[in-house]
Amino acid sequence: MLRAEQAIKKIQGHIVDKNILEVACGCAEFSIAASKIAKTVICIDLDDFRLNKEIFECRNITFEKMDATALTYADGAMDTVVIYNAIAHLETIIPNVLNECLRVLKPDGYIYIISSFKMDKCVIVEYVIPFLTNANIQYELYADKIFVYLKIHQ
Repeated sequence: MLRAEQAIKKIQGHIVDKNILEVACGCAEFSIAASKIAKTVICIDLDDFRLNKEIFECRNITFEKMDATALTYADGAMDTVVIYNAIAHLETIIPNVLNECLRVLKPDGYIYIISSFKMDKCVIVEYVIPFLTNANIQYELYADKIFVYLKIHQ
């Protein structure tokens, strides 16, 4: 089982038959795995050179080149937003990215920041959690043997 599939098993209740946005998708490993159970998956990144070609075989995935600080989606358009193994790449723009993710999230939706990378785990503790605490945004932090999961409540 791919690592992304293991992460999806933990959050599948917020993926099954939902409209998902993956921010900073990189190769889109998470999006490809999520497309098997999600209604739709939109994945964004600043470029497409790392994209796995398998993405083009998935009928319910859309990839768009987009800046995560300026999402073009309507308010409340997404059921779930995921940042998978990428939060360290967004370290300097975390408040802007999270505010945009919250804007496009449905009122009963969730943002998941999921990572198996040590550098991401440090950014979660040093930057994301302080931002959420200062902004009075509810979250839960939990881990398994591989991943740290930060679940942000809308």
